[in-house]
Amino acid sequence: MLQPLAIPSLLRLPERKLCITVREQLPDLPLLTPVQGEIEIQHQGTCLQVSARVNMIVTLTCRRCLCKYNDRLPLEVSEVIWLDATKSDPRAWPLEQEVSFADLMEYLPPDGWLDVGQWLYEQISLALPSHPLCRPDCRLDWEPEEVPPVDPRWAGLTQFKPWG
Repeated sequence: MLQPLAIPSLLRLPERKLCITVREQLPDLPLLTPVQGEIEIQHQGTCLQVSARVNMIVTLTCRRCLCKYNDRLPLEVSEVIWLDATKSDPRAWPLEQEVSFADLMEYLPPDGWLDVGQWLYEQISLALPSHPLCRPDCRLDWEPEEVPPVDPRWAGLTQFKPWG
């Protein structure tokens, strides 16, 4: 299980870098195989550079035919997490504030913890396809039933065009 990491402990490592070999079955994700690969965390003074190169096989449901299928999901992601005690404390935030695009970053306190398992879970969740298809040419395997004949009493209404 990926344990939370004390951010100050990175300062005592050579090059302030930690490499973690991953072979984890993360709960709440549709994984067929464990997540396998490597996570690298480097303390760069005012920020953490967190990178992951992992592979897994996920079980997804096709959006068209609703069949379950397995797909290989390679993931190579990198993120900068800024270290700032004031911005990471929600109690110090104003009730209302206009936020620029540049301010949409993740902050952690310099003496806090990085939950590596949660970070990896979030990255995999973002990498899952939003509209999975079992194959590019997938279509429904059933044909719609034939349209029943129109009751002769209602036949006169067929001449009208639908609204729109």
